Amino acid sequence: MTQKYENTVNFFNSVPGRILSHLIAVLLTLGGVWLFHNRPLNYSQTIPLTPDPINLEIYNKKTPVSYSANTVETEKKLAIEQFSKNDIQAGKKAIESLLNRGAFLEAKEVLNILKNTVNNNNNIDPDINFLYGRLVWELAQDGNRNYTVDEALYFWKKAVSQSPNYILYQNAIGFAYYTKGEFKKAYDAWFKVLKLSGETLSETEILQKISTEDITTPEVEQKDALNAYAGIGLVMMKSAQTSQGNEQRERWLRALQYRTKVMNEAAREYHIPQLRQNWLWSRVALRDWDFLMRTDWNILRKKNN
Repeated sequence: MTQKYENTVNFFNSVPGRILSHLIAVLLTLGGVWLFHNRPLNYSQTIPLTPDPINLEIYNKKTPVSYSANTVETEKKLAIEQFSKNDIQAGKKAIESLLNRGAFLEAKEVLNILKNTVNNNNNIDPDINFLYGRLVWELAQDGNRNYTVDEALYFWKKAVSQSPNYILYQNAIGFAYYTKGEFKKAYDAWFKVLKLSGETLSETEILQKISTEDITTPEVEQKDALNAYAGIGLVMMKSAQTSQGNEQRERWLRALQYRTKVMNEAAREYHIPQLRQNWLWSRVALRDWDFLMRTDWNILRKKNN
C-alpha cells in the first residue's frame, strides 16, 4: 500500500500527472455548471408573481421644461385667438403646446372657453374632447385629487365615438383601462391599435405552445404601434401572474417577447427616465414596465421530468 501510494504521489507530481489533474478539475467544473443550468426548477420560486413593493413616487412624471410666464400667456392668447377665428387646427396645436409645457391651468382656461362657446357639446371636435381628456389625465397623474382616470376616460370615449379609428385615442384608452386594472379592456384597445397600424398579432389571440427558439422580433414600421406592443406585453405579464403551469410560462414568454420587440425598435425611448416624459404612461404602467424590464428570460427554463 505504501509503495502504491508513493507511486501515485510521484505520478501526480510529474508533468503528465499534473496535466491529468487539471483536466479532471475542468471536467468537474463543467459538469457542475451543466447540472446547475439543467436542474429542475420550481415555478413558484422562480417566476415572480407581483412587482416588488416599490413606492410609486419614484415613477412620478418628469416636470416639463420650465418656460417663462410670458411665453405661456402668449401661447394661451394665441390659442384663444385662433379659435375665435375658427382656425381649429392652429388652436389645437396651441393647446397641445400648453400641455407639453405643463401649463395645465392655462390649457384648462382655453378649453373651457371653447366648450362654453359651443351650443351643442356633440359638435365639439373629437380632438378637443381628446385634449380635454389628456388635461384631466395629466392633472390626475400629477396628484390632483379633483381629477380621475374615469373622467379622462369619459372624454376619450367621446372622442372615440366620433372618430373610432384614430390610433392615439385608442392608445390613450388602453393606458386608462390598464391603470384602472381592467386588463381585458386595455388589451382590446391596444389590439385595435395594432390592427389600425397594419400590424399582425394573431399569435396573441390564441396562446400557442412555443419555445424560446420560436421567438421572432419583426420590424415595427409604424412607431405608433410600439406603445400598444408594450401595453400588450404588460397585459400578458399580468395574465401570467394569475396563471399556472405551462400557461403561465407561455404568457410570460409572450410578455418578454413583446418587451424585446419594443426595445429592439426604440430602446432609448422605452427606458424609464425617457418614459417619465411620455404623458401617456401612468405611474402604474411605468412601475410594471420597469418590473418587466428587470425580469430574466431564465425564469422560463423548462422543468426536467
